[in-house]
Amino acid sequence: RNILGPEAQAPPLPPDERQALLEATPEGRMLLEVSRLSPLEFVKQEFENPVIQAGLLFFNGLREVDLRVKGFGHHIASLLASERKAQMCLGGSAALARALVSAVEEHGGEVKLQVEPKRFLVEGGRAVGVETVDGEVYRARKFVASGLNPHQTLLDLLDEGDLSKEERRKVDGFEYNLIAPLFALNLNLREAPQYRHVESAPHLKDAFMVIMELDHMDSYVEMVECHERGEIPPSIMWGTCPSQFDPSQAPDGFHTAFMWSKVPYALRGNASNWDTERDAHGKRLLDTWTEHAPNLSGAVIDSFVRSPLDVERTFPNMRHGDLLIGAFTNGQIGYNRPFPGAGHYRTAVDGLYLCGSCCHPGGNITGLPGYNCAQVVKADVGVAS
Repeated sequence: RNILGPEAQAPPLPPDERQALLEATPEGRMLLEVSRLSPLEFVKQEFENPVIQAGLLFFNGLREVDLRVKGFGHHIASLLASERKAQMCLGGSAALARALVSAVEEHGGEVKLQVEPKRFLVEGGRAVGVETVDGEVYRARKFVASGLNPHQTLLDLLDEGDLSKEERRKVDGFEYNLIAPLFALNLNLREAPQYRHVESAPHLKDAFMVIMELDHMDSYVEMVECHERGEIPPSIMWGTCPSQFDPSQAPDGFHTAFMWSKVPYALRGNASNWDTERDAHGKRLLDTWTEHAPNLSGAVIDSFVRSPLDVERTFPNMRHGDLLIGAFTNGQIGYNRPFPGAGHYRTAVDGLYLCGSCCHPGGNITGLPGYNCAQVVKADVGVAS
């Protein structure tokens, strides 16, 4: 409430300045002390039950923080303390997208669909617009902001001479999350999943999120090691039946449900292997799901799967299937996210800003990178709050 929340809602401070401020208060000193640990070290130090340890590391992984990285020992505690738990949009995620478009249009903006940028226009060292692959040109009055990843924004859409070799080297070194890629199994159902364990655990019937095949901390550690080897890990998976909580997401009397699992992007060293493997992996997930919810054997009307490669094809900004668009390793946090020199949403090209999840405070559906970027842009162009 007093430190992490306000930090996420403001442009990041330089590390030395942040350190000095934290050292000046008891809460700040506690945060610094706990942060020196990795999430794995924190869990081992503070908890004993192996299932609880596994669950905490799982939720840490949902935010795509590597459990071995020092500097994030506070991460699990902050997730537990946060008021912002898992949420769902009524009408599905598309409803949120439509609401955002409506808000833009209400304030005089316009959203172009199915438009692919070809390059940013730079004149005299300043970004002055965008050209599309169809040849349309949009001139900017004040600035250009990009929600794409750093490689797209600063390498693909700029001419080579627009950045120095050093700046291009920094961009090229930006790293993506090893454990972020997801595999999705989506079902249309005649009835909601009915879990065999409901009799002994009645609350499971109303669980918003169901996690399967995660019984020990070692299971999660094994999953990370499989990602490093490019192998499909044991089927730890999680998901929900949205229509149980929002009937508008299925016709009357029917249901929708999904399960996600974390898998490597470069399967056996090559992402294209997913094109021949995805259906078989989807069946494995469904078989495991059916073991826990036997009624699924006769309840499935239709299904489809999505691999990390499918994610990248649909959303090219999610490079390597990384939904959060950038790892938090090797210093890619705070003032140095996405890389040193670009941590305040400004790029080396005057008038060109980064406003996506590659920036502080990172991904998930919060709007905070864009909110923080807007504060910097307003100050730069002289717009009063």
